[in-house]
Amino acid sequence: MKYLHTINKDKRMMKMGAITSSSARVKITTSLDPKLVKEIDEHVKGSKARSRSQLIENILRDWHREQKVREVENQIEQYYLSLSNDEKDEDRQWTKIAVESAKNLWEE
Repeated sequence: MKYLHTINKDKRMMKMGAITSSSARVKITTSLDPKLVKEIDEHVKGSKARSRSQLIENILRDWHREQKVREVENQIEQYYLSLSNDEKDEDRQWTKIAVESAKNLWEE
């Protein structure tokens, strides 16, 4: 559990309570190719990102979201690949019913 700390007059750390927002950040160190850093800096200048850190965090957040979407898509694909022929036929029938229902709703 992460805690928000503050320094009192005696310069000691005091536990203030659990952090529940996403405003807390963990500082990491990484080594990057200088050309890549230059590209990052150029991109920061022309983007909404206020800093390298924010840009990299946004990129990683987008990547993570894409990974989760891919995982769900793979699970859906595995589900449909696992269907028996009878189940596939039933799915096709339900699809036809859904299409007809949607047409009727749109025509009204």
